[in-house]
Amino acid sequence: MKKIIPLIYCSCFLSHVRVQAQVCDATTIMNVKGKWTTNADNIVSPDKTFPVSQYSQLKTRLDKIAMLFKETYPEPAGMEAVWYRSIRGTSLIDKGPVPYQFNSLYEGWYCNQNLHKMMLATETSTWSYVYANDFGWLMTEQWDKVWIKIDGVTAFLLPKTKEQWKGLPLYEPTGNNKSKAILLTRNNQLPYKPVSRLSYLNAIKQQLENDKQVQMDALNKIPFKTEAEEAVSKQKGLENALIGAPSSRIEERKERYLKNYKTDKEQKEENRKLSSKYFDDKIKIIDDILKNNNSDELQQPAIIDNVSNFKGFSTLEKGGRMIVVIEARYFNMQLPRYVPQFIVLYWQWDNGTASQNFKKQLEENFPLDKLKAMIDK
Repeated sequence: MKKIIPLIYCSCFLSHVRVQAQVCDATTIMNVKGKWTTNADNIVSPDKTFPVSQYSQLKTRLDKIAMLFKETYPEPAGMEAVWYRSIRGTSLIDKGPVPYQFNSLYEGWYCNQNLHKMMLATETSTWSYVYANDFGWLMTEQWDKVWIKIDGVTAFLLPKTKEQWKGLPLYEPTGNNKSKAILLTRNNQLPYKPVSRLSYLNAIKQQLENDKQVQMDALNKIPFKTEAEEAVSKQKGLENALIGAPSSRIEERKERYLKNYKTDKEQKEENRKLSSKYFDDKIKIIDDILKNNNSDELQQPAIIDNVSNFKGFSTLEKGGRMIVVIEARYFNMQLPRYVPQFIVLYWQWDNGTASQNFKKQLEENFPLDKLKAMIDK
């Protein structure tokens, strides 16, 4: 009987595991009714020129945005929804509207196969943000900043758009292929403007010429050996090259060494030529475009494929991205700085059932008109 008891216990345990495995599935998870909770405000490096006494104006607007999300997704399914306010960063233009944002994350329930029960994930890739007076993840310095300034200002690569959502271009932010964003503005105006081909070409040519000069100056400062030092170095190098060589190969090695040997001065001159050619080839591409395009063509928006290795302009249809800069004239400087003058709605998701459901609910039910109505108010 003592031998039977462990077997019975084992059989019951395995049966319990099988039952748990059966009930812990996507359907079970989606039947979990989550709730909304609020985290503490996130205030990091806010605009020092904006008075703390007016933070209440920002918070009031962020609370209204939170209500829109709760209206859209009132009862999270298989997830717990958390939101909080952020006040961080400085205005895009001097003394312009301050940036602030609504943040929401959605932690999903999952089946823990080791513990045989449902647990709440401590990390998530399902988020949604609303940025006021800032581009946020739509257009970032991390992913979209152009490596040179154009006409003295920072430039960006505008994310691609391939479709529309509720009548607006749906952007595909860089860095996450499971994310979307839209831009809400007043009267269909834009807070950015395209950079012309001419401006981009002039900027990149100037930068290349500057970089070439820096490289040449650095090479010129490299010292080289005197003739006497060079002779000693050359002889020592030859001796090292012949170490271990069989007698039948000594002359061959000696000839090869002397043929390939370069003095410091010769090596320096070779490096100068190679470096000069590198920059001259890139500058020639620009000069050829300037020469072969008329003034109307050069005033077209600059659209490129590769920001680090420019070989010519592209088109949006071919997958190129437009270079843009902030349009200062968009902003109404007569409005209070806490008023949202443009808004970005951004959302991202994963392949999980609950995350896909959140995405579906947001895209079908979000009251975009109410969010847009907050502009200039």
